[in-house]
Amino acid sequence: MKVILSMAVSANGIIATKTGSEDFLYSGNWVRFIELARKVGCIIWGRKTYQQVISWEGDYLKDIQDIKKVIISRSSIQLKEGFILASFPEEALEILRKEGFKEVIVTGGSKTNMEFAKRGLIDEVILDVNSIIIGEGISVFAQGSFDMKLELIESVRVNENILELRYMVVK
Repeated sequence: MKVILSMAVSANGIIATKTGSEDFLYSGNWVRFIELARKVGCIIWGRKTYQQVISWEGDYLKDIQDIKKVIISRSSIQLKEGFILASFPEEALEILRKEGFKEVIVTGGSKTNMEFAKRGLIDEVILDVNSIIIGEGISVFAQGSFDMKLELIESVRVNENILELRYMVVK
């Protein structure tokens, strides 16, 4: 199964402020995410990302209602209808593999991203780089014992504020 890490980030690699807010990101990021999620058909989020997204004002979940959604959490949490709980990355991937998916999008948060990276499970990285720098916040990856060598395969200017970088993970 091909694992694609897809994240919207500031120019210095921040995915959220210290309080978890993503208000600095441009709306074009959600549009790109939805396009990719619909193409692939499934996503994996960590618990904090899930809790952040379900707290947003508006009906964002409607955009992903037909997409298979797996949430990774080591603790038992109550999920909204249409979400599946997994305890660790391999379990999440196995759930989606059994459903017949050939690709999956992992899209945060930093601890989930780090766990996938540490286990060598990421095959491709997509970063939608926003034209803003955040002094303090949550980076794409939590600190962990891993390295990923990348090869740039494509860069696309999405609009005047977002540059999308696609990397293949060199294994």
